Amino acid sequence: MTVKSWEDIVEAKRNVVKASIPSDWINDSIKEDMIQAKYINTYEYLDSILPQAEVDITSLTMLQLQCKIRKGELKALTVAKAYCHRAAMAQQILNCCSEIFFDKAFEQAKELDNYFEKKGCVVGPLHGIPISLKDQVDLPGIDSAIGYVALLNKPKTEISLLAEYLQKAGAVFYVKTTVPMAMLSPETVSNVHGYTLNASNYKLTSGGSSGGEGALIGAGASPMGFGTDIGGSIRIPSAFQGLHALKPSTGRISYLRVTNSYNSQETMPSAIGPMARSLADVEYITKLIIEWKLWEFDPKVVPIPYNDYSRLKQERLSFGIWLFDGQIKPHPPLQRALKQVIESLKAQGHEVIDINIPNSKYLETATEIFTADQGLEVLEMCKKSGEPIVKQVNDMIVLDLQKPALNVNEWWDLCRKHYEGKQDFAKLWNETANRTKSGKPIDGLICPVWPSCAYLPDSLNTLNYSCPFNFVDYPSVVLPVTKADKKLDPVQSDYIPSNDIDEIFHKYYDAELYDTMPVCLQVVGRQLQEEKTLVVASVVESCLKAYITC
Repeated sequence: MTVKSWEDIVEAKRNVVKASIPSDWINDSIKEDMIQAKYINTYEYLDSILPQAEVDITSLTMLQLQCKIRKGELKALTVAKAYCHRAAMAQQILNCCSEIFFDKAFEQAKELDNYFEKKGCVVGPLHGIPISLKDQVDLPGIDSAIGYVALLNKPKTEISLLAEYLQKAGAVFYVKTTVPMAMLSPETVSNVHGYTLNASNYKLTSGGSSGGEGALIGAGASPMGFGTDIGGSIRIPSAFQGLHALKPSTGRISYLRVTNSYNSQETMPSAIGPMARSLADVEYITKLIIEWKLWEFDPKVVPIPYNDYSRLKQERLSFGIWLFDGQIKPHPPLQRALKQVIESLKAQGHEVIDINIPNSKYLETATEIFTADQGLEVLEMCKKSGEPIVKQVNDMIVLDLQKPALNVNEWWDLCRKHYEGKQDFAKLWNETANRTKSGKPIDGLICPVWPSCAYLPDSLNTLNYSCPFNFVDYPSVVLPVTKADKKLDPVQSDYIPSNDIDEIFHKYYDAELYDTMPVCLQVVGRQLQEEKTLVVASVVESCLKAYITC
């Protein structure tokens, strides 16, 4: 029997993905057409070439779609076709889909329409809502290859608990989205699917590891999706594409039957959360999921009922602002966004204080956790197919083949360091009470997700502003604030970098390249306080809107 090379397996997989797109939606020159038409933003380009009726549908938020479907103004099949068509176009430009199954989506949408016609009501709160899923979320009959050639053509037999309940509520699944090899990189690239581009600017990375989700939603080809985050993997793609998103604390949303790297690493595990184009959508679906009480089926889900913090919208809140980590100064658009947030909060009577986070020790311990096996799992998975390790993943996990994996005593010691670090951070947060007028700790912490608006493929690498909140397991909400503007955000020629990496980032800044890119920040709350963090983020968003209109 002839053993197929990894290259042959990849070619076959890519052909299957392309063949899953209806032939009349195939356009091999679509990316060149977009460039020739002088578009850099895929969302804007797709709006210009797709039928207006479909553009009208795909411009709606999830809650707006929900309303129209419930009223009978839109059929589930019409919505599914609009999103599948747009996803097909986005895939051919951005390379954001790992699995495409439009036929299944159309079949389910027809069943939902039949139900609505017979019963005069919807099957559930997500009736007819297209929802995209990161590649690792298990669906029966579909691969969860997580960027490995060795895991191709091994379809799952069960559905993840989260996907099961989304589907019961009426959600329509139609694609799974690309991830980097092993999901261990802040940009999305693998030997399996290649490189995933940014929906806001095709020249830049979409981020990672939920980069396919970020690109698909950013292109308007999904109203709601789910990503995962262990070092910034929901937040980075969301920030790079101007989305709203929630990275919850681990255990708030079920991870059961979600394929993962380092699957049993529970000291600093990954969390799963929603990504969308409106904060209201993120709030709604988070509440819905918590009210399903999935802790009754998944013992890793914490049994905390939904807590209503809406009263905070009427109160004067206290915020901490983390402007600069002392290692990498955020680029000018981020600095302007931070200033804008500070001014908008103060204008509405909220209190703002500076916060300094000693993130270097958290990052050092986090890196030790990520590399405890010295990359053995990645090496073994690559060995199975013969594929090489992707450079970005190799850089991230810093393979040292001369160094052995940690023994059990070393691992326990590392777990102790992690716990002590979490205690230090809790103390830092609590001590803000000594500086606020209320005498209480801050209600939320605001800072960048990443020190730039995105970057060119394989050119930068840092988790300085994202990973600390995985380390302490605090929830974080991504909020779009503004857009980069080459006139408002010129190069700061008089800035003196504080170290070598700061100098690299400073010299990297190009006002022309980043012009019009979305600029996002994150609002961080305390562990397992997702509801409060979402409300606090909504207060920030309201203040920004009032600031812009005044």
